[in-house]
Amino acid sequence: MSAAEYDVFLSHAWADGEFPQQIADALTKAGLRVWFDATEIGDFGSITRAVTEGLARSKAFVAYYSKTYPLRRACQWELTSAFLAAQTEGDPRRRVLVLNPENGADHIHPIELRDAKFRKAPTTDGEMQRLVQAAAKHVRELSAPLADIHPLTAPNWHGMNPVGSTHFVGRLKEMWELHSLLHAGDVAQITGAAAATGGIGQLQGLGGVGKSLLAEEYALHFGAAYPGGVFWLRAYGNDDSKAAFGPQERDTLRADQMLRMAEWLGIDTQNLTAEQIEGALTRKIGSEGKPCLWVVDDVPNGLNGDALRRWFAPHSLARTLITTRSREYGSLARGIDLSMLTPDEAYLLLTSRCAPVGQDKEVRLLAEDLGRHALALDATASALLSYSGDEPYRKFREELSSRDDDALELSAELADALPNGHEKSIAQTMLRSIRNLGEEGLDFLRLASVMAVAPISASLVASVLMEVDGLNRDEAEQRQRLAFHDVTKTSLAEVAGEKRDARTVHTLVSRAVRFHEKASLQRTQALREAAVKSLRFGIAPMADEQRLHKHIEFDVAHARQLASIPASVSEANLVHWVGRYDFERRAYASARALIERELQFRRNHQGPEHPDTLVSMHVLAATLRAQGELSGARKLLEEVLPVFCRVQGPEHLDTRKAMSNLAETLRCQGDLAGARMLQEKILEIHRRVLGPEHPYTFNSMLILAETLRDQGDLAGADNLKEEAYANRRRAPGPIPRIRC
Repeated sequence: MSAAEYDVFLSHAWADGEFPQQIADALTKAGLRVWFDATEIGDFGSITRAVTEGLARSKAFVAYYSKTYPLRRACQWELTSAFLAAQTEGDPRRRVLVLNPENGADHIHPIELRDAKFRKAPTTDGEMQRLVQAAAKHVRELSAPLADIHPLTAPNWHGMNPVGSTHFVGRLKEMWELHSLLHAGDVAQITGAAAATGGIGQLQGLGGVGKSLLAEEYALHFGAAYPGGVFWLRAYGNDDSKAAFGPQERDTLRADQMLRMAEWLGIDTQNLTAEQIEGALTRKIGSEGKPCLWVVDDVPNGLNGDALRRWFAPHSLARTLITTRSREYGSLARGIDLSMLTPDEAYLLLTSRCAPVGQDKEVRLLAEDLGRHALALDATASALLSYSGDEPYRKFREELSSRDDDALELSAELADALPNGHEKSIAQTMLRSIRNLGEEGLDFLRLASVMAVAPISASLVASVLMEVDGLNRDEAEQRQRLAFHDVTKTSLAEVAGEKRDARTVHTLVSRAVRFHEKASLQRTQALREAAVKSLRFGIAPMADEQRLHKHIEFDVAHARQLASIPASVSEANLVHWVGRYDFERRAYASARALIERELQFRRNHQGPEHPDTLVSMHVLAATLRAQGELSGARKLLEEVLPVFCRVQGPEHLDTRKAMSNLAETLRCQGDLAGARMLQEKILEIHRRVLGPEHPYTFNSMLILAETLRDQGDLAGADNLKEEAYANRRRAPGPIPRIRC
């Protein structure tokens, strides 16, 4: 048990002025060691530093709980960390104390703290002395610091790296309600939430109200409750007109992310199927024995019960939190309907960038005009920075009230996703922000409007600009940096949680861009076509190497969005490599569906004997064989092999691959004689064309030797192996894998 360096950690909002400082001085004068930060704590890194430096080494936590306090992210992060630590020894009020300078107590969360000791903040010298005496007496009864009760360390995150959005405000009540939903059996007493929920909860609500941000903030605030880690999955459920993922594609996206989770936990996933990977992940979470949080962000409409449950955490130690615009999953997960921000929260977000000097009334009226909708308020706060003069809020309100036919049309299009009665103002706000962008920012949003709702990397944007405008790399990267700066500054895109060199664009912004850009469809289409080519060149070198898949996960999501049903040769090429990616991942159903679509396109548009058509047939045959459909695979291979020989020649690599796969298919069917005949032919070609010491020749000899052994020709098999290894010793080196 370590000694505490501080008796009291005094948590306060910087905006509360000198009163917290006076309390800190009085406690210090009485001989107590007080941790007190007199400066504003803003970003996530500073919050972490503050807790590391003081909270974990203090005996007691004292919150100066003004009405401003719950609106400050740093304050609530500190409070939650201390509360969770103290809760492990019983009554958290023994360690967490509240000073309330307000007349009421409705602003204090969790409600368990509303009857905590030292409820009223001192207003006179006598009250201050009584507070100091009581605090000193109470602290003397405590021994260990909070860190000895429960380590105040942040959990590991898998699936994203949290950055802590500076655009998030409030939602304190909802966070504690959410915690109670996920922990109904052990913390229901905090908020009075009833009934067990099985560790599953959901955040539901309109587009743009901040569901994903709240999920991230909850995981940050309550991280100490999840020492097993935070797992973040994306369900790509935006129920937007451009959503194209079917059940197979979406399930493959889920399997991709499960694989990534398993790899992060150190599980050897080599040669495991998706089901085996999920089983290994379940066992790993169980063996660790630590509670963890499983977040599934952006669940789509229309999933049946089984499809939704597949996204849930694989082990009971993990609490599942889903975010969704749908309200159809109430029977599977109790939810919190996330509505508009409160008036105070809306005021804080709207004034976060532009000081409202003497304009409080106009600020609050503008917030109401925007329905206190989080995304609209955020975009407006950014737009106000460009206003000159003394009354930017009034001017903005006047402009919102002017007639805008485009805003009226867009508001009708977005009516299903926006608060009733405020569609026009919100639509006009987004249109204004889009119109004020430079060409670089507009190009990025045009690109995002046809992509999946997933992080878009800087490298992909630069590659697209190089392709579409013939730029060199330096020019393209400069335009990409300008684009990222502009869209981030205007709150039309967010820094991606996975890595900071990527941006995500909300589906409402994408829809507004498509509406605004009707006159620029040609440019959008050009960017789309460039993205198809860029994605193909980015995915192709890594598709056949599962160990590299983590580098292209989001690119593959975008590729599925752009070209799941190919309409051009470029799209067919992209579909081909996504199919290869799925094949390598053993997602054979999805791979088969993609390759079948590719093959249909190529037969119709490139002809039955085009080399690309033949390769597509060959890959489809390999997929059928992997699924166990040997007769179907054999039929395709017997059809394509003679054409390969005629068009490409018997010595071409594609011909040799097809011959090898047909031989393996025959072998799996038990036709050893047929397999041997083809394998001997392949070996003869490799010896003649590549030489006896080439790795392909070595592989061919070993494969043929196995067939000889299966036929009972043990001497022939042993002689062939001895010859193969003798050749290999003369030419050592890596043996390349022969792929379909």
